[in-house]
Amino acid sequence: MARERPEFYPIEAPASSTRKASFSEPASRSCLIVQNRLNCLVVYKSLLLFGAPGSGKGTQGKILGKIPGFYHCACGDVFRSVDVRSDFGKEFLKYSSKGQLVPDDITIGLWAHQIEAMQNLGRFKPESDYLVLDGIPRNVAQAKMLKSTLDVRHVFHLDCADKVKVYERLKRRALKENRLDDINDEVIEKRQKVYQLETAPVLDYYGEALITHINSDQPPFQVLRDILNDVTAWTDHE
Repeated sequence: MARERPEFYPIEAPASSTRKASFSEPASRSCLIVQNRLNCLVVYKSLLLFGAPGSGKGTQGKILGKIPGFYHCACGDVFRSVDVRSDFGKEFLKYSSKGQLVPDDITIGLWAHQIEAMQNLGRFKPESDYLVLDGIPRNVAQAKMLKSTLDVRHVFHLDCADKVKVYERLKRRALKENRLDDINDEVIEKRQKVYQLETAPVLDYYGEALITHINSDQPPFQVLRDILNDVTAWTDHE
């Protein structure tokens, strides 16, 4: 029976931490304390989902997260779970409320805090689960920061060449999730350009040997089939 997909909770300092990140400290420093502690404690075997906005990586991540042995973590979900009353949340809000990108150290720290919380709750078991990530690492700097934390087993690049289909997907999602800005063609185009400038270079960082390119013009079930076929092929040789 498929395991229920873990929910995200407001980020709090884990009770089992050997060194708690004090909320009286600057948020960015607290985030790095959590990140550095995780770097020392555990390495996560990971699958990364990459693709421009509208490529369907979030859909595939959610489906994979319902399969036993896979745990899905989307950066957007981490951001949406932040308690804006905490020091972390206030620091995050300082940037997000102005439409600015959240600095890499805060992003990674918030992510690390969430992953540790899910481990403490027993919802993510790194000794047996693959960590499926989408939306993180967002750029090469983040990939380097996570180098000692992630054992990247494979990268799936979802490539949707049909731009009309991409725009349609984003607009449907905007209506469904009340992201009204995404209905605007100019906003969508800007997000596509940001992806090409900041995120696409991460594929070069990991290298072609780790990457499988998936045609995401296909229906979601066919994209999932291609991903699972590939996972089966290389896990059989581990």
